[in-house]
Amino acid sequence: MTVLAAALSAAMRGAKTQLSVLDTDSDKWIHHPWPEVHARSENVADRIVDDGSTSVGLVGEPTIEYLAAIPGTFYAGAGLSILPGPIRRADPARWAQTTLNRWRSIGVTTVFSHGAELELLREQADGVVVRDLVDVAHARRSTTFEASRTADVAILQGTAGSTGTPRTAQISPAAALANLRGLTTRINIDGDSRLQSWLPIYHDMGLAVMLVSTLGQADLWQASTKAFSSNPFGWLNWLHESKATMTAAPNMAFNIIGKYGSGLSGLNLSNLGYTLNGGEPVDCDGYARFSAEMARFGFNPNSLAPSYGLAESTCAVTIPEPFSGLRVDEVTVTTDAGESTRRFAVLGHPIDGMEIRVNTEQPHATEVTDREVGEIEIRGTSLMNGYVGAAPIDFRDWLPTGDLGYLTDEGVVVCGRAKELITVAGRNVFPNEIERIAGQIDGVRDGCVIAIGTGEATARPRLIITAEFKGDDEPAARSAVVARVASECGVVPADVVFVKPGALPRTSSGKLRRLEVKRSLEGASR
Repeated sequence: MTVLAAALSAAMRGAKTQLSVLDTDSDKWIHHPWPEVHARSENVADRIVDDGSTSVGLVGEPTIEYLAAIPGTFYAGAGLSILPGPIRRADPARWAQTTLNRWRSIGVTTVFSHGAELELLREQADGVVVRDLVDVAHARRSTTFEASRTADVAILQGTAGSTGTPRTAQISPAAALANLRGLTTRINIDGDSRLQSWLPIYHDMGLAVMLVSTLGQADLWQASTKAFSSNPFGWLNWLHESKATMTAAPNMAFNIIGKYGSGLSGLNLSNLGYTLNGGEPVDCDGYARFSAEMARFGFNPNSLAPSYGLAESTCAVTIPEPFSGLRVDEVTVTTDAGESTRRFAVLGHPIDGMEIRVNTEQPHATEVTDREVGEIEIRGTSLMNGYVGAAPIDFRDWLPTGDLGYLTDEGVVVCGRAKELITVAGRNVFPNEIERIAGQIDGVRDGCVIAIGTGEATARPRLIITAEFKGDDEPAARSAVVARVASECGVVPADVVFVKPGALPRTSSGKLRRLEVKRSLEGASR
């Protein structure tokens, strides 16, 4: 048994806490003691070993059977690839074909699923065994699973693909365990902790919350991402009901609550000691607005914890110490309109076993003029073995992340992605700030804006903003976006394109795919 499997097995067998799963049909929480989850996991492990599989796929909603399959795969000494189900308006048959092809490409031979996804996959499962989780991950158990296999890879984690084609990071059992232990130590997760999550398990942050709860023998209240999407304010009710001490979400969730939560009542959020913001660029104003809006429910602003991580490092790279609160670094930005101040969230220091540095040797001229900005590089015990089909990586070597940022005494600051830097009128600007400002205009959907540069190699590079719009007066909104961006960012958009809500392409984890929009616009202009 691998070090990861052994640690999870020991934690679940000895835990006096439980895993609570939200049943979407009844809207009730179903409670399962961790030892019961362990028994279900052993049944999954038996099935995998009998199938002779070394790489396993998992897809579906987060039922108890689904969640038990995760440690069960590790017990069996197999690598686990979790992929998302079909999204709204997607062609179900095409989704099944694409998902199976992706699994085949990384060596998956057994897939666990349930419900509608199960039937869709079985219709096209040539060369792949598709098993029903309900039949396999039951709680009946009379013997102890005898682990006979070890593995070099525990997690086959898809990368976000926001700036290119998604790849699959190979995470070893030791790297995964190092990351989980780094998180549990930094956040102080133990048997008195209560975690609440609706994050997708196929995303590294959602998987980490689930496994950190398991390893720390904490209570975990797990809802589905669909349940959050259908009612974002339900998240606050779950925090209230569970008396959660820790939760995590991407920036957009905090923006929604802060912007539209004024009518909420009857909540108690005073138990929250760690409110992690990760997976997306942190909007300092939106995050602070969430904190201020929730203060009347006893929310402690010092629980705010903006963090930095990536799939290539299992999940976390830097996270703040508990009760640090939102730390902001104000920088001077020089535009044609003069100097202005921009606020960036400070994302804490590396967890145990990880190191971070900023490589300033390569030129990366940016709008941030009074900080030493460069490409962020990482190394350490949480680092992946490498991408599937690529050369192996040594965790002792520095890995370029593609993120631009700088270091402060309080931690790292991430400014944006190197590939997404926009060069217009001799200036380099990050899209995040342009998108944030455009999202403040009436009718423009906040968090649904993409800013890109086109024709950077020509004599006339252009800034184009594409935004989802749900207002009534497009011309007025378009003029307002141009005026606001020009005055606050010092760059005049060449065009503002409005599209229907939901039209902008996103990754499986919800990140906007800027480069896909860029390629589409550049192709249309030829």
